[in-house]
Amino acid sequence: MYAGHAGLALFATSRRPRVPIALLVPVAFAPDWIEWTLGALGITQNPSISHSLVSMLLGATVIAAAYWGVARSFAAAAIVWLTYLSHWPADFITAMKPIWPNGRELGLNLYQHPVLDVIVESVVVVACWVAYQRSLSTEARARRTGWIIPVGLVALQIGFILIQMPQVKEPIRQIIALPSQLLLQ
Repeated sequence: MYAGHAGLALFATSRRPRVPIALLVPVAFAPDWIEWTLGALGITQNPSISHSLVSMLLGATVIAAAYWGVARSFAAAAIVWLTYLSHWPADFITAMKPIWPNGRELGLNLYQHPVLDVIVESVVVVACWVAYQRSLSTEARARRTGWIIPVGLVALQIGFILIQMPQVKEPIRQIIALPSQLLLQ
C-alpha cells in the first residue's frame, strides 16, 4: 500500500491533531524507507528486516519512545506507535509480508489485481480524509482546496500501478537513461 499509508497518517492526525502530519507521514512509510535505504546501501535483505511484524513492533516502539521523550505525552506517543504499526495490516491487504523474521509471508496480495488495489486504496484514502476533514475547524473545512489531498493520493496510487506495467515502465527507463547515454557518446 502506498497512498493508503499517507491516508492512515491523515487518520492518525484526525485523532491527535497536535502530532504533526509532517511526522506521521514519514512514520507511516518508515518500513518502506528502511527497505529502500538498505537496498540503496547494497544490503540485500528479505522483508523480515523492515516488514516483519516483529521488526515493526520494535521500530514503532523506538520511534514512539523517541517522540515521547520530546512531547512528554503518552497519547501522542501512542498515535505515533499506532501509525508506524498501521503499515503491517495495510501491507497485508496489498502485498505479502512476514509475521516473524524469515517466516512465511502472508497477505491478500492485491498488487496482483491492480484495479482492485486502486479501488481498495482509494476507499482507505477517502475514508481517512473524511475523518481528517471532520477533525478540522469550521474555517479550515470551508476552504475549497481540501479535496486536493485525496485526489492527489489516488492519482499517486494510479501512477504507481501504471509504472509497474511493462508498456509504461520501459519507455520511462529509456527516458531516464537518455541523458547518461548522451553524455557517454
